[in-house]
Amino acid sequence: MKKPKEKFKKDRALRFYNEVLGLDRLHYGLWIDSDERNINGLIQAQKRYEDLLVEEIDNLSDQDSGFSVLDVGCGTGATSETLYGKNYQVEGLSPDLYQKELFEKRVPVPFHLARYQNFDSEKAYDLILMSESAQYIPLNRLFEKTNHLLKPKGHLIVCDYFVLDDATGKMAKSGHKLSKFLNNAKNHNYEVLKEVDLTEQVLPTLDTAKAFVERYIIPSLDIAREKIQERRPWLYKTLKWVFRKKISKVHEDMILIDSSEFKKNKKYMLFVFRKNEDL
Repeated sequence: MKKPKEKFKKDRALRFYNEVLGLDRLHYGLWIDSDERNINGLIQAQKRYEDLLVEEIDNLSDQDSGFSVLDVGCGTGATSETLYGKNYQVEGLSPDLYQKELFEKRVPVPFHLARYQNFDSEKAYDLILMSESAQYIPLNRLFEKTNHLLKPKGHLIVCDYFVLDDATGKMAKSGHKLSKFLNNAKNHNYEVLKEVDLTEQVLPTLDTAKAFVERYIIPSLDIAREKIQERRPWLYKTLKWVFRKKISKVHEDMILIDSSEFKKNKKYMLFVFRKNEDL
Protein backbone atom coordinates (compact mmCIF):
# COMPACT_ATOMS: atom_id res chain seq x y z
CA MET A 1 0.00 0.00 0.00
CA LYS A 2 1.39 3.40 -1.02
CA LYS A 3 2.12 5.95 1.66
CA PRO A 4 -0.02 9.09 1.33
CA LYS A 5 1.91 11.94 -0.28
CA GLU A 6 3.13 14.47 2.25
CA LYS A 7 1.74 18.00 2.03
CA PHE A 8 3.95 20.98 2.70
CA LYS A 9 3.03 24.62 3.33
CA LYS A 10 4.65 28.03 3.61
CA ASP A 11 5.08 29.42 7.12
CA ARG A 12 3.50 32.90 7.08
CA ALA A 13 4.89 33.73 10.52
CA LEU A 14 8.39 33.08 9.21
CA ARG A 15 7.71 35.37 6.27
CA PHE A 16 6.55 38.13 8.67
CA TYR A 17 9.67 37.78 10.83
CA ASN A 18 11.95 37.77 7.80
CA GLU A 19 10.34 40.25 5.41
CA VAL A 20 8.59 42.66 7.80
CA LEU A 21 10.79 42.62 10.90
CA GLY A 22 14.02 41.97 8.99
CA LEU A 23 15.09 39.04 11.16
CA ASP A 24 17.62 36.77 9.50
CA ARG A 25 17.28 34.13 12.21
CA LEU A 26 14.15 32.62 13.76
CA HIS A 27 15.30 31.29 17.12
CA TYR A 28 15.67 32.78 20.59
CA GLY A 29 18.69 34.94 21.29
CA LEU A 30 21.45 34.76 23.89
CA TRP A 31 21.42 38.16 25.59
CA ILE A 32 23.96 40.09 27.60
CA ASP A 33 23.21 43.08 29.84
CA SER A 34 24.41 45.65 27.31
CA ASP A 35 22.05 44.48 24.54
CA GLU A 36 19.25 46.94 23.78
CA ARG A 37 15.83 45.36 24.38
CA ASN A 38 14.59 45.94 20.84
CA ILE A 39 14.84 44.40 17.37
CA ASN A 40 18.48 45.45 16.99
CA GLY A 41 19.32 43.83 20.32
CA LEU A 42 17.47 40.68 19.28
CA ILE A 43 19.47 40.47 16.06
CA GLN A 44 22.72 40.65 18.06
CA ALA A 45 21.47 38.08 20.58
CA GLN A 46 20.42 35.69 17.81
CA LYS A 47 23.84 35.97 16.18
CA ARG A 48 25.43 35.17 19.56
CA TYR A 49 23.22 32.06 19.78
CA GLU A 50 24.39 30.93 16.34
CA ASP A 51 28.03 31.58 17.28
CA LEU A 52 27.62 29.27 20.28
CA LEU A 53 26.31 26.44 18.10
CA VAL A 54 29.05 26.89 15.52
CA GLU A 55 31.69 26.91 18.28
CA GLU A 56 30.33 23.58 19.58
CA ILE A 57 30.50 22.11 16.07
CA ASP A 58 34.06 23.41 15.62
CA ASN A 59 35.08 21.75 18.91
CA LEU A 60 33.65 18.39 17.86
CA SER A 61 34.99 18.44 14.32
CA ASP A 62 38.43 19.98 14.83
CA GLN A 63 37.23 22.09 11.86
CA ASP A 64 37.70 19.16 9.49
CA SER A 65 36.43 20.29 6.05
CA GLY A 66 35.10 16.78 5.37
CA PHE A 67 32.86 16.90 8.45
CA SER A 68 29.20 16.43 7.47
CA VAL A 69 26.33 18.27 9.20
CA LEU A 70 22.58 17.92 8.76
CA ASP A 71 20.89 21.17 9.83
CA VAL A 72 17.38 20.09 10.89
CA GLY A 73 14.79 22.87 10.74
CA CYS A 74 17.31 25.08 8.99
CA GLY A 75 15.22 28.26 8.93
CA THR A 76 16.50 30.94 6.57
CA GLY A 77 19.78 29.05 6.09
CA ALA A 78 21.87 31.50 8.15
CA THR A 79 23.61 28.83 10.25
CA SER A 80 24.12 26.54 7.26
CA GLU A 81 25.65 29.47 5.36
CA THR A 82 28.14 30.02 8.20
CA LEU A 83 29.02 26.31 8.26
CA TYR A 84 29.37 26.23 4.47
CA GLY A 85 31.74 29.20 4.71
CA LYS A 86 33.89 27.14 7.10
CA ASN A 87 33.99 24.31 4.51
CA TYR A 88 31.72 21.88 6.33
CA GLN A 89 29.66 19.51 4.21
CA VAL A 90 26.34 20.90 5.37
CA GLU A 91 22.82 20.01 4.21
CA GLY A 92 19.51 21.56 5.23
CA LEU A 93 16.20 19.90 6.09
CA SER A 94 12.75 21.37 6.70
CA PRO A 95 9.11 20.60 5.81
CA ASP A 96 8.48 24.29 5.07
CA LEU A 97 8.27 25.63 1.51
CA TYR A 98 9.23 29.19 2.49
CA GLN A 99 12.35 27.92 4.26
CA LYS A 100 13.18 25.95 1.10
CA GLU A 101 12.94 29.16 -0.97
CA LEU A 102 15.20 31.14 1.35
CA PHE A 103 17.70 28.33 1.87
CA GLU A 104 18.21 27.53 -1.81
CA LYS A 105 18.77 31.21 -2.66
CA ARG A 106 21.32 31.49 0.10
CA VAL A 107 23.42 28.31 0.25
CA PRO A 108 24.57 26.14 -2.70
CA VAL A 109 24.20 22.85 -0.82
CA PRO A 110 21.49 20.13 -0.73
CA PHE A 111 18.15 20.96 0.85
CA HIS A 112 15.70 18.21 1.83
CA LEU A 113 12.00 19.09 1.88
CA ALA A 114 10.89 16.58 4.49
CA ARG A 115 9.81 15.99 8.05
CA TYR A 116 12.73 14.63 10.02
CA GLN A 117 10.92 11.50 11.19
CA ASN A 118 10.12 10.61 7.55
CA PHE A 119 13.50 11.52 6.06
CA ASP A 120 15.69 8.78 4.59
CA SER A 121 19.24 9.19 3.38
CA GLU A 122 21.81 6.89 1.83
CA LYS A 123 24.56 8.74 3.64
CA ALA A 124 25.29 9.01 7.36
CA TYR A 125 26.28 12.30 8.98
CA ASP A 126 29.01 13.18 11.46
CA LEU A 127 26.69 15.58 13.27
CA ILE A 128 23.00 16.42 13.35
CA LEU A 129 22.01 19.91 14.52
CA MET A 130 18.56 20.60 15.97
CA SER A 131 18.19 24.28 16.78
CA GLU A 132 14.64 24.67 18.11
CA SER A 133 13.46 21.84 15.86
CA ALA A 134 13.52 18.89 18.29
CA GLN A 135 10.24 20.11 19.84
CA TYR A 136 8.43 19.41 16.54
CA ILE A 137 9.69 15.84 16.16
CA PRO A 138 7.69 13.08 17.90
CA LEU A 139 9.84 11.96 20.82
CA ASN A 140 9.28 8.28 20.08
CA ARG A 141 10.81 8.85 16.62
CA LEU A 142 13.52 11.41 17.34
CA PHE A 143 16.37 9.21 18.57
CA GLU A 144 15.24 6.22 16.54
CA LYS A 145 15.56 8.22 13.32
CA THR A 146 18.81 9.82 14.49
CA ASN A 147 20.29 6.35 14.96
CA HIS A 148 19.77 5.69 11.25
CA LEU A 149 21.22 9.00 10.12
CA LEU A 150 24.30 9.35 12.35
CA LYS A 151 27.65 7.68 11.87
CA PRO A 152 28.93 5.45 14.71
CA LYS A 153 30.18 7.78 17.47
CA GLY A 154 28.46 10.65 15.66
CA HIS A 155 27.12 13.66 17.54
CA LEU A 156 23.73 15.27 18.04
CA ILE A 157 23.39 18.89 19.18
CA VAL A 158 20.01 19.94 20.51
CA CYS A 159 19.32 23.52 21.56
CA ASP A 160 15.70 24.01 22.56
CA TYR A 161 13.23 24.60 25.35
CA PHE A 162 11.84 21.73 27.43
CA VAL A 163 8.88 21.36 29.76
CA LEU A 164 9.44 20.71 33.46
CA ASP A 165 7.61 17.82 35.15
CA ASP A 166 5.45 20.12 37.30
CA ALA A 167 4.58 22.52 34.46
CA THR A 168 0.95 23.62 34.13
CA GLY A 169 -1.28 25.51 31.71
CA LYS A 170 -0.45 26.50 28.13
CA MET A 171 3.29 26.50 28.81
CA ALA A 172 3.11 22.76 29.46
CA LYS A 173 1.71 22.05 26.00
CA SER A 174 4.63 22.99 23.76
CA GLY A 175 7.96 21.20 23.87
CA HIS A 176 9.10 17.81 25.11
CA LYS A 177 9.21 17.01 28.81
CA LEU A 178 12.84 17.32 29.85
CA SER A 179 12.87 14.14 31.94
CA LYS A 180 11.28 12.06 29.17
CA PHE A 181 13.64 13.51 26.58
CA LEU A 182 16.73 12.57 28.60
CA ASN A 183 15.37 9.10 29.39
CA ASN A 184 14.71 8.56 25.70
CA ALA A 185 18.25 9.61 24.84
CA LYS A 186 19.67 7.21 27.43
CA ASN A 187 17.49 4.33 26.23
CA HIS A 188 18.81 4.83 22.70
CA ASN A 189 22.45 4.80 23.88
CA TYR A 190 23.18 8.50 23.66
CA GLU A 191 25.73 9.87 26.09
CA VAL A 192 25.44 13.48 27.27
CA LEU A 193 28.81 15.13 26.65
CA LYS A 194 27.66 18.63 27.51
CA GLU A 195 24.61 20.15 29.17
CA VAL A 196 24.13 23.91 29.55
CA ASP A 197 21.11 25.71 31.01
CA LEU A 198 20.59 28.83 28.86
CA THR A 199 17.25 29.84 30.36
CA GLU A 200 18.34 33.12 31.95
CA GLN A 201 20.15 34.19 28.80
CA VAL A 202 17.17 33.63 26.49
CA LEU A 203 14.43 35.18 28.67
CA PRO A 204 14.91 38.74 27.31
CA THR A 205 13.77 37.37 23.93
CA LEU A 206 10.30 36.94 25.42
CA ASP A 207 10.37 40.31 27.21
CA THR A 208 11.30 42.01 23.93
CA ALA A 209 8.59 40.16 22.01
CA LYS A 210 5.96 41.05 24.60
CA ALA A 211 6.95 44.72 24.59
CA PHE A 212 6.77 44.76 20.77
CA VAL A 213 3.31 43.19 20.73
CA GLU A 214 1.99 45.55 23.40
CA ARG A 215 3.50 48.65 21.77
CA TYR A 216 2.82 47.98 18.09
CA ILE A 217 0.62 44.96 17.32
CA ILE A 218 -2.21 45.47 19.82
CA PRO A 219 -2.55 49.26 19.19
CA SER A 220 -2.54 48.62 15.42
CA LEU A 221 -5.33 46.08 15.77
CA ASP A 222 -7.27 48.45 18.03
CA ILE A 223 -6.99 51.27 15.49
CA ALA A 224 -8.19 48.98 12.68
CA ARG A 225 -11.05 47.73 14.87
CA GLU A 226 -12.15 51.27 15.74
CA LYS A 227 -12.06 52.31 12.09
CA ILE A 228 -14.24 49.40 11.00
CA GLN A 229 -16.61 49.94 13.94
CA GLU A 230 -17.01 53.61 13.01
CA ARG A 231 -17.47 53.21 9.27
CA ARG A 232 -19.07 49.77 8.99
CA PRO A 233 -20.76 48.95 12.31
CA TRP A 234 -22.70 46.03 10.81
CA LEU A 235 -19.49 44.55 9.41
CA TYR A 236 -17.73 45.06 12.75
CA LYS A 237 -20.43 43.17 14.63
CA THR A 238 -20.32 40.34 12.10
CA LEU A 239 -16.53 40.00 12.19
CA LYS A 240 -16.46 40.21 15.97
CA TRP A 241 -18.91 37.30 16.20
CA VAL A 242 -17.26 35.19 13.48
CA PHE A 243 -13.76 35.60 14.92
CA ARG A 244 -14.71 35.67 18.62
CA LYS A 245 -12.86 32.43 19.40
CA LYS A 246 -9.70 33.51 17.60
CA ILE A 247 -9.77 36.91 19.30
CA SER A 248 -10.12 35.22 22.69
CA LYS A 249 -7.25 32.86 21.84
CA VAL A 250 -4.94 35.76 20.94
CA HIS A 251 -5.40 37.24 24.41
CA GLU A 252 -4.97 33.86 26.09
CA ASP A 253 -1.80 33.15 24.12
CA MET A 254 -0.07 36.27 25.49
CA ILE A 255 1.00 34.03 28.37
CA LEU A 256 3.28 32.21 25.92
CA ILE A 257 5.54 35.27 25.73
CA ASP A 258 5.52 35.88 29.47
CA SER A 259 9.10 35.31 30.68
CA SER A 260 8.08 34.69 34.30
CA GLU A 261 5.68 31.93 33.21
CA PHE A 262 8.36 30.46 30.96
CA LYS A 263 10.83 30.34 33.83
CA LYS A 264 8.33 28.57 36.10
CA ASN A 265 7.44 25.91 33.55
CA LYS A 266 10.37 25.43 31.20
CA LYS A 267 14.11 25.27 30.77
CA TYR A 268 16.04 26.29 27.69
CA MET A 269 18.88 23.80 27.26
CA LEU A 270 21.88 23.06 25.09
CA PHE A 271 22.74 19.35 24.86
CA VAL A 272 25.65 17.74 23.07
CA PHE A 273 25.14 13.98 22.68
CA ARG A 274 27.39 11.24 21.37
CA LYS A 275 25.94 8.13 19.78
CA ASN A 276 27.48 5.21 21.67
CA GLU A 277 26.94 1.69 20.37
CA ASP A 278 28.59 0.08 23.41
CA LEU A 279 26.81 1.84 26.32
